[in-house]
Amino acid sequence: MRYIALLRGINVGTSGRIRMDALKRLLEEAGLSNVSTYIQSGNVLFDATLSEAEAREAIERALKDGAGIATVAVVRTASEFQAIISRNPFSAEEIAAAQAENAEGESFHACLLPAKPSALDIEKLNAIAPSSDKYSVDDRTLYLLLRQSIRVSKLAQRVQKIFPNMTVRNWNTMRTLSELSNKS
Repeated sequence: MRYIALLRGINVGTSGRIRMDALKRLLEEAGLSNVSTYIQSGNVLFDATLSEAEAREAIERALKDGAGIATVAVVRTASEFQAIISRNPFSAEEIAAAQAENAEGESFHACLLPAKPSALDIEKLNAIAPSSDKYSVDDRTLYLLLRQSIRVSKLAQRVQKIFPNMTVRNWNTMRTLSELSNKS
């Protein structure tokens, strides 16, 4: 089965640093095949006969044992990833409007959660004070449409507190990973 793994906190700041060729080698040694990476932030495409949970455990163990990196690996099948892209809840006009207001970078992000959010997590999310930023939850994905930098968005900061084990990618990276998974 073709999978995509998004590794939380890889090559961000001073911890969790690893070269992509070293990451690829560690994952191949862990039994994954057809391993490739995309940019330096822990995006991995691979094939495995393992279940999603087994693949996640193999990746996390390989990084811990082989590189001393404790991270969360969020794993999705290539078809699940394509579904994330196709279920984008925001219109092109909404995304363009948010991007026009955000001079600091990307406005549209996907937060991939290791598990489906609990009812309590959804309550906490719904209790966030309204702002011009928007979100939508679909299964294990939280879509964020921000009108300011993700670094200063109060919605993004609150989401991080509610879902500390999520990993976030901008929409361009999400689309590219989906396209790459189709080519392999």
